[in-house]
Amino acid sequence: MESFESQISSTTRDTLTSLIKRLPSIWRTRREARKMVSTLPEYPGVVVVPESETIYSWIEGLCQTPHRRPGTPEGHRAEQWVFDRLTEFGLGNVTMDPVPITVWTAANWRLAVAGQTIPSFFVVNTAFTGKEGVTAPLVFAGTGTPKDFDRADVSGKLVVADVPFPLLPTGLIMKLLKACYFLSNPDRSVTIRSRQYLNFLRQNFLGGDTAETAPETDVYWQAVRRGAKGLCLILRDQPGNSNTHYGPYDGIMKPLPALWIGRREGVRLRELAQTGVEATLVLEGSATPGVTHNVWGVLPGQSEEVILVTSHHDSPFQGAVEDGSGTALVLAQAWTWSKVPKTQRPKTMVSVLDAGHFYGSIGADTFASAHKDILDRARLLVTLEHLAAKEVEARGDEYAPTGKLAFTVMFTSPEPEVVASVIKALKLKPANATASIPADFFGPGPTSDAMGYVLASHVPVVSWIGCPYYLLDQGDTLDKIEKSALKSVCETVTEIVKTHMAMP
Repeated sequence: MESFESQISSTTRDTLTSLIKRLPSIWRTRREARKMVSTLPEYPGVVVVPESETIYSWIEGLCQTPHRRPGTPEGHRAEQWVFDRLTEFGLGNVTMDPVPITVWTAANWRLAVAGQTIPSFFVVNTAFTGKEGVTAPLVFAGTGTPKDFDRADVSGKLVVADVPFPLLPTGLIMKLLKACYFLSNPDRSVTIRSRQYLNFLRQNFLGGDTAETAPETDVYWQAVRRGAKGLCLILRDQPGNSNTHYGPYDGIMKPLPALWIGRREGVRLRELAQTGVEATLVLEGSATPGVTHNVWGVLPGQSEEVILVTSHHDSPFQGAVEDGSGTALVLAQAWTWSKVPKTQRPKTMVSVLDAGHFYGSIGADTFASAHKDILDRARLLVTLEHLAAKEVEARGDEYAPTGKLAFTVMFTSPEPEVVASVIKALKLKPANATASIPADFFGPGPTSDAMGYVLASHVPVVSWIGCPYYLLDQGDTLDKIEKSALKSVCETVTEIVKTHMAMP
């Protein structure tokens, strides 16, 4: 078994190196924010949040279909359901803004090697093959580095390659380096040896690129450039044996068919590819013009200043955690503040359940562009995703709950008053295994649905998000919600909102 140290990828090392250089700035902001906590204004009114059972009922209501993919009938049903809830809570100007997209739908897929069918799953937005599929020799290309491709003649062949995920040493970062503004860890589940595969970051197939823009390390586009006929991509680091990975979901239509392969079947497929055996890859479906909708509404306050609370309503599978939980917790804030008289809402609250997260986050980008007036008046953006989620570990080919909540982070803007409001909330209403980290920890903005809003407006942000291993696969089902945690999560969010409601 690999040692802990050897499992830290080069990508993670680069992140750590950059992070170490930033530590003095992080520590300075944390010290300043902690001094401010006691001086933050107190919200004078009484605020009542919904019970966990109520919030869970909203998750159930949203998750009545096998998926909520953008532009599909199932996705449209979810949009109408959200619209109805915002209307029911008494929000004003409840609106469904259309967002044009291409609706890509896979109908049939299969990988046959030497007369045997290898379990597989489609890579979204890749090319269709027709009924007969594509038949060609397999060739193994490692992780698709330029050297790997130089050693393998892939022209006219089906490329087999590993897709690794970075392993983040969360305990080292949060507890030893103290590279966070605050760590809420009342159950002590975050230890120095805690670590997390970031299975939304495919190191050699990040997404967002084309043949012209992709780096040489991108396995998919290297295969395109070198004349391959298709790809079989192995989820090497996915816990369990899941192959139902929905990514990259950048909304870019791609020219070669591709399938995901689980890690156990990947072992055998590598061996077969190294013999050059012939295989047939089938991926049938359709890509047609369509539309998805941002759903939003307004609770007017005593001023035009806005607190913007968002999540996304779409999901590749049942999506109880991603993002049934986020949607329900946005609804919980709308419900909570709708019970407060307008005279006791110093700021206006805008609730947005945006569309097309699984289409390059087009909904968030579109809302930020179309409603610049709202973003200009926003004093805080709160984005809620994948919360109250059970932590799981692999037991054989299945996920098994550990009895803990999944680790979460709050991407937090560096303004001391924003950091102070988070620290105050987490002290009043502690959340297990939650770290407040810089909003630009991984890049120019939060690695979340908040990115489009932040880049468009530079609005101060608290983006609370989790990353359990079943995100992006069909294991994201209702049983993954820790129902009893929903109210407490809502209370923590409410404390943050209360502070910013009271700020002059």
